[in-house]
Amino acid sequence: MSLNVNEHTHINNNNNNDPLSSLSGEESPVQISRSLATSLVTRCRSLLAEVDAFQALLVETQRNPQLVEVRSLKSNVLLELRTLEKLQAQVVAIPAATGTGTETEDGESDQVARRLVHALRSANLPFYEAVWGIAKNTCRGLLAFGKRFYWGKGNGSGGGDRRAGKDKRKSVFVDIIADDGEEWVKVSTISESRLLFEMAKKGWEADSESDDEGEARTVLRNYDGDEDDSDDDDDEIELIKLARDLRKAADATRVKYKHPRLRFVIPKIEEGSPEIDGLLKIIRGYGIKVDCGEKAYAVPGTQEGLSHLLPKPFKRFTSPLNVDCTLLLAAVSDLSHYKSISQSPEHHKAINRQIAVEHERPLLPTELWPAMAANELVCVEEAAQRMKEIVTIIGTDTEKLRMQILTGEAPFNDCSREELIQKYQELSDYEIPAQWKLPVKTVEAQSVITAATENAKLPPVYHQVAENLSDINYSVFLYGWAAGLATISSNRTVVKEIESIVEKHRDGDEHLEGPLIWVCDTARSLIGKEKGRKD
Repeated sequence: MSLNVNEHTHINNNNNNDPLSSLSGEESPVQISRSLATSLVTRCRSLLAEVDAFQALLVETQRNPQLVEVRSLKSNVLLELRTLEKLQAQVVAIPAATGTGTETEDGESDQVARRLVHALRSANLPFYEAVWGIAKNTCRGLLAFGKRFYWGKGNGSGGGDRRAGKDKRKSVFVDIIADDGEEWVKVSTISESRLLFEMAKKGWEADSESDDEGEARTVLRNYDGDEDDSDDDDDEIELIKLARDLRKAADATRVKYKHPRLRFVIPKIEEGSPEIDGLLKIIRGYGIKVDCGEKAYAVPGTQEGLSHLLPKPFKRFTSPLNVDCTLLLAAVSDLSHYKSISQSPEHHKAINRQIAVEHERPLLPTELWPAMAANELVCVEEAAQRMKEIVTIIGTDTEKLRMQILTGEAPFNDCSREELIQKYQELSDYEIPAQWKLPVKTVEAQSVITAATENAKLPPVYHQVAENLSDINYSVFLYGWAAGLATISSNRTVVKEIESIVEKHRDGDEHLEGPLIWVCDTARSLIGKEKGRKD
């Protein structure tokens, strides 16, 4: 969804706060309008170029670049550029004072120029620059710009764009979703003068009270009303209302079993005055980190390039990694290794879909090998046995060979890691990473699960999870949970079911977490035997 400028009208005031608003008094309104228009258009194009560069980096590095939602910011910057270019064209069309025109003509030109200067100074560009600058200099693992989150009955578990049936009044618009979804950042470019004016208008003022030790402390009062948390927001400061709404939406949303961290960045506000400090104290009382002043994001040299903004889905990975049967099959499938395989009526339609996806973005080099990296790899006996059964029944000769190499079975049981990689390379069109830790070691799961249960290393909710899993999924996912290992799988359905069960049986335990699981974006089946093919 796009960033809605109207969402920010109460908290973003760019008038008279742009560096270009204090141009020399010796310049005429026409000269000021031209300088301002030229500068804003240049800045807007520069911002657009940086956003484009980030999108290009996503295309270059990510299996599915669309998972990082940059489109909303880009579309708003593009719209802003068109608006600024139109204003610039109007500025250029103003006749410059030549000394030969009449006083009336010069006055009319100045009047038009003043109106255009006002429009230029009211541009939304400084806000978009602030959002991008804050993201670029203080965030990692971007997931989205401009996303609405909901709370309340009928709004689901929060998150995502507006859908039918959701109450927009019970929602908040978050400017930056960072740290792979674990941090929400709200940006306000309101000026201190405007904020103080709003506070005065709505009856908020600083007041000194004494605490039990007799020391004065500053609190913020609204003398026009009481302090109950009602739905009547007429006398509410916009920043405080936003803070409360952020807290409600975050409390209705979980990412990896936890509520998102909240951060408010207010670059045009400085701490130090009783009124401002009292307001910030209230905001921080909602569990929100508040960064004030230009230093909150405009620190030169804080980050090099844009690569730190890329998602970091592997940051919590363990070594060893627990590999599910689905990814063991993907690692041996001909579909994952041979570039020459084409779609065919002889293949099942699901196989043809996988072939099409594979040609667009190969699974192993773009997703699986980066995930596995240099980690030791293990799989439970049940997963290894299931893979072997499937490969034995429908696998091609090359898939059977890869299975033996992957698990270090005879005749490859005495091979070193380097030798196993060399053997794998002979069966693949892709360069096998030298750091790949072959073979995948088989482990026994039940004793580890039993020991973790007896030693209370697993929370009681594991019983409900276990009851809903098949035997193989029980072994795979509960072993990872019990052993404290990250499990990697492409079985998204089972993972969602586990997360749902944990949430359903949370019983007020805010610290309850389920197993750490990373879900591969797509699966790969064995190519299977063509119709009519004989064994």
